[in-house]
Amino acid sequence: MVGMLFVGLVAGGCAEHKRATLPWPTASVVHPRIPEVAALDKDIAEEDAPELRLELPAPVMNFPPAATVRPPRTRTVAPPPAVVEPSKPQSPVAAPSLSAAESSTAQQETTTSLAAAEKGLGSAQGKSLNAAQTDMESKITGFMADARAASAIGDWTRAQTLARKAQLLAEELVKSLQ
Repeated sequence: MVGMLFVGLVAGGCAEHKRATLPWPTASVVHPRIPEVAALDKDIAEEDAPELRLELPAPVMNFPPAATVRPPRTRTVAPPPAVVEPSKPQSPVAAPSLSAAESSTAQQETTTSLAAAEKGLGSAQGKSLNAAQTDMESKITGFMADARAASAIGDWTRAQTLARKAQLLAEELVKSLQ
């Protein structure tokens, strides 16, 4: 108990240096008092103040005369360079060597997967697709194009993988349309 009293006195600070606070409910009742002007001040206030004039020197002209102003530059537009698409250098294909039977099986599976993907895309044609379905359709088309390119160079393993991806996405697209 004594400890609480001591803490209250210490936290409160020195009573001599404390500002007097005005409680808010009585703050609206306070009227400021305007100090009276002394008689000497009244005499000074009634005298005419001297009129002060500001004299500025004439501005110095550092601008060039109007006759020497240069005309604006005209831009010469060079014709755009001809668009030349660099031909892609043929990168070496690192395809695993397949036996004749494996190559034949990969070709058949690639053809079957591409046909199934095309069938799935055909069922989506003419229907209104949402954004996810449109994205899926473009991915299917890309996988099919890549699979055909891989089969053209004889990379049947890659062609088979890409065609299978296109087929699986096409199946998902058909499911989302139902």
